[in-house]
Amino acid sequence: MTSPFRVFGPLEPTRSGWEVAALAIGRPAVELAAAGPAAMPVTMSNHSHGENWFELLTRPLWGFAGMKDAVPDELWTELAGTLARALDPADDWYVGDLTHANQRSVEAAAVGWGLALAPEKLWEPLAPKAKDNVAAWLGAAYATGVVDNNWHYFPVFAGHGLDRIGVEHDSATAAAHLNRLGEFAIGGSVFEDGPNGRVDYYNPFAFHTYALLHFRLCGDDRYVEAASGFARKFRSWFASDGAAVPYGRSLGYRFAQGSLWGALAAANVEAVPWAEAAGFARRHLDWWWDKPILDPEGRLTVGYVYPNDALVEQYLTAGSPWWAMKIFTGLLAGADHPFWTSEAAEPAPVVEPHKAARAVHIRDTGGNVTRLNGQAWRPKMRGGQETYAKFAYSTLAGFSHSVAGPGLECAVPDGALMLSEDGRHWRGREDSEDGAIDDKGVLTVAWQPWEDVTVTTSLEAAVDGWHARVHVIETERELYTGEGGWCVPLDGHVAEVSEDRILVASQDIRSEIVDGTGERKAELIVPMPGTHLYWPSTVLPVLRGVLEPGRHVLKALIYGGNSGIAGS
Repeated sequence: MTSPFRVFGPLEPTRSGWEVAALAIGRPAVELAAAGPAAMPVTMSNHSHGENWFELLTRPLWGFAGMKDAVPDELWTELAGTLARALDPADDWYVGDLTHANQRSVEAAAVGWGLALAPEKLWEPLAPKAKDNVAAWLGAAYATGVVDNNWHYFPVFAGHGLDRIGVEHDSATAAAHLNRLGEFAIGGSVFEDGPNGRVDYYNPFAFHTYALLHFRLCGDDRYVEAASGFARKFRSWFASDGAAVPYGRSLGYRFAQGSLWGALAAANVEAVPWAEAAGFARRHLDWWWDKPILDPEGRLTVGYVYPNDALVEQYLTAGSPWWAMKIFTGLLAGADHPFWTSEAAEPAPVVEPHKAARAVHIRDTGGNVTRLNGQAWRPKMRGGQETYAKFAYSTLAGFSHSVAGPGLECAVPDGALMLSEDGRHWRGREDSEDGAIDDKGVLTVAWQPWEDVTVTTSLEAAVDGWHARVHVIETERELYTGEGGWCVPLDGHVAEVSEDRILVASQDIRSEIVDGTGERKAELIVPMPGTHLYWPSTVLPVLRGVLEPGRHVLKALIYGGNSGIAGS
């Protein structure tokens, strides 16, 4: 595997440089899609192969539509021609009819966005019959029901496309979707992703990005202030090197994480100083630019920092990663916009509680971000316990997924406390109430892994790279315990182990865990390869112990930082 840097060269932090980057990332998807559904690789997905291929074709439009004149005419010709075939019911490449809550409605939003901004590229070249097919299919997408969450934006964008190409449709449909979206607001500029949904990157790269792009297209500003308010909190999700703290579902969309910054520019909404928005956006794309996320043909792979489809949800497929093209919506802002002309501002250390998001984000003096997490798991999603229910997540050290099998090496408790009845089979926090954050930024979560076991966990972090965990455990059964610090790469690691403390360092990353009560033993484990988001093979410092029935208080101090930072 290879990186965008190796394939496409250095990333230039200018508008023209981003146009080059967007074209470099998007072109391979369009060219592969233009070869037809049979040419696309078969990957794990709960959707049909045709739907997966349609993602590959349409998702680049999120970036291309805002830079339409910089996209070569021959690429627009391929896009328009392939789209015409995909939406022709008589063609072998037909993507299929719309049905309630069907995946095709997701891509209808990209089609609507493309038609709204670039009709001369995507619509006008079509033959009359092809235009009829596109209009009919998009009209059906506008009128068909969707999943009751952020998907309510998709008919809205299909409607924007219909508006631009002059197709009549009932405006009450979009109004109803927009009203329903407002019912997901839970305060603090946050939306839950549907009834009882989670707060994750679907706030910045869906709810708020769509709100700003919707405003850009029609002037409806009903959710712009919420997007602005979230952006001011969202600053603390990013490390000084550009990494966004990995958390929640759909991490396989990669640099879509940074799309909100460009969407602010596209809508000309200065939620934070433009120098800050520019800095977060540029550093974020730059962070991804040297990661091995491309296949040898220069196409985005399925995975996170390296190709690994074991680390993504059941709905991700070979076309899904091009959701990352949404970071390029900032290209709608002209070259003289301060988003492009401002010198990037550097972020400072911060402790940022965000009660509505059920999290505290800390950017330490080394520039790394730790997320203290109060949300519960997401059982519907593959890997939902790991992506939602660990106690801590890190831009520096990422996190791991568990795999089936005995031992902590398979459970991989980085950022987590795991409990076991036999010392072989482990469970962590699953169902629980969302955590509470006090005025000092201490986050407390109560959880119950068995009916006769209750745990109350308190989390607190500081800008020196350390965070503390305190677990009050009341159990009626004997329990084995395993608690992890941060993983570091296996290759080249060195470790210092004492009875109650372990330090391990590798590749300029230092990880420590210290037992605060003297009841547990420190050791180094080697998790199952392929479980970590950042590195294929890792080592993890852990604390292990055994609890008799009764009440116990476990305390741990955990450090993560670069090797040159004082760690004690």
